[in-house]
Amino acid sequence: MGKKKLLHKLQDFFNADQREKEKRFEDIKKILKQLKDKERKIAQKLADCDDAEKAAELQQELDIIYAQRSKGVKIIKDMNNKP
Repeated sequence: MGKKKLLHKLQDFFNADQREKEKRFEDIKKILKQLKDKERKIAQKLADCDDAEKAAELQQELDIIYAQRSKGVKIIKDMNNKP
């Protein structure tokens, strides 16, 4: 094996962690977008809802989605702050 090939393999080895981090970052961003779309749809349903019981269920679902999105945003911020 030549020096160039060995150096290339070594570089790939050291960059593997960075690639994994970038993939996780993109996956989280994708999930956050899906959650935001879902949150908007549920908020619209809640605005159109007349039944108090159904409205309470929708509000609870909105609270859960909001909490999940908050956790995801916190993870993204933490990932950006770490070198």
